[in-house]
Amino acid sequence: MARVSVEGLKFFAFHGCHPLESKTGGEFEVDIHVETNFDDELLSDRIDDAIDYVMLMDVASEQMKVRCNLIEKVAYNIAREVQGRIQRPHKLTVTVHKLNAPVVYDLKQVSVSIDMDSGMNK
Repeated sequence: MARVSVEGLKFFAFHGCHPLESKTGGEFEVDIHVETNFDDELLSDRIDDAIDYVMLMDVASEQMKVRCNLIEKVAYNIAREVQGRIQRPHKLTVTVHKLNAPVVYDLKQVSVSIDMDSGMNK
């Protein structure tokens, strides 16, 4: 098994429960990890046989434009869309980081991760 990772993909978006967040927006980062067998792409050396990391970034970009109250929902939407585009058994983890969340605590970020498995253990 091998892994394709996109980490630290940066976005400015309007997710959040607080009314001000829907107006002022905030900074987010997205990480996507796909674990699968790389046999096809290793034999063919063709992008059509690979997990295309640009596709992963495109999906994250599309879904970050869909406003949600919860970053849990954002992570799920990204994971669900990626899941639908990969046509072989794989494990998928999507993490959405909300940087500088508007809370009274001094913190770097809050984050949520969603794990999906499409038959890797079957």
